[in-house]
Amino acid sequence: MDKELKKGILEMLVLNFLSQRNFYAYELNRKLNEVVETNESTTYAIFKKLVDKGFCKHYFEESTTGPMRKCYKITKLGLEHLEVLKKSWMEISKKVTLLIDDKKM
Repeated sequence: MDKELKKGILEMLVLNFLSQRNFYAYELNRKLNEVVETNESTTYAIFKKLVDKGFCKHYFEESTTGPMRKCYKITKLGLEHLEVLKKSWMEISKKVTLLIDDKKM
């Protein structure tokens, strides 16, 4: 899969997961890998980008098994951005499906 396309999909997936509940970083990385194969450095770069843009926030939470966990939660701005991404994805996916199925647009 194209690297830039994959990053865009991962960004949307991270925000979508965070719209359901808060996640700690390792757990979210594992969840992403169930959908799209990725490495930790790519995932953490996406987390940083989303935090820098104000789409999510991070905080630290106590862990019963080791060091504190870095957790992420979506912001209002992130929820709004997610809706834009979903709408764009649906439009593009519909057009690509039509082209692949060789139907007229």
